[in-house]
Amino acid sequence: MSEIDYKSKCEMYERLLGVGEYDPVKNAFLVYLKIMNQQVEYLNEFKLKSLITSVDKESPEYKRAMEMVDSLPKMITSVNELRATLKITKSDLSDITGAKDLFDKITTPESMSGKIKQ
Repeated sequence: MSEIDYKSKCEMYERLLGVGEYDPVKNAFLVYLKIMNQQVEYLNEFKLKSLITSVDKESPEYKRAMEMVDSLPKMITSVNELRATLKITKSDLSDITGAKDLFDKITTPESMSGKIKQ
């Protein structure tokens, strides 16, 4: 008779049921936060002056960047509301991911304005 690996079987069921360390809601929040951070990084490097000319204003890059700029305040609000609803703290995020440096500076309206309270 073969031995059953109960530990791996238990981990598999935890993943399927979203219990224990496997919380799909928190993982989805992390994905949302990651996307927002990528947009902020892109917009930080975006040079409006080089794309504002009449010819370049019709470029897809300009249009997409402006759409990101327009949607960023809503996304920041959504992240803050989700974090409050899920009761997730910065330490929770670093515990979940194990990548503390990634979440040292979560984007908030205060961090965007440079008025970070420490």
